[in-house]
Amino acid sequence: FGTTFGQMVRIGSNVTIVHGVTIAGKNKCFPVIGDNVYIGCGACILGDITIGNNAIIGANAVVTKSVPDNGVVVGNPSKIISLKGSWRYQKNIWEFNR
Repeated sequence: FGTTFGQMVRIGSNVTIVHGVTIAGKNKCFPVIGDNVYIGCGACILGDITIGNNAIIGANAVVTKSVPDNGVVVGNPSKIISLKGSWRYQKNIWEFNR
């Protein structure tokens, strides 16, 4: 249930990463994670993609395409379900985890 990071992954500030997450790329192409991002348990973020600021990656989502700022992504393969309101979800998650 560990979390795995590739060598060159870049992670912004105030990012929450839960257990069982994989963030990796290959051939010098690695993900960039923005600020204030929540990544749910078991999620996989793969390839040369960017996760925008204030995004939420749902549990067990497999993300292989970039996610815009404030994007909420779920599923395998991942699908954007919202481009607004993610800050409210994050606020609730952070308040719950205090």
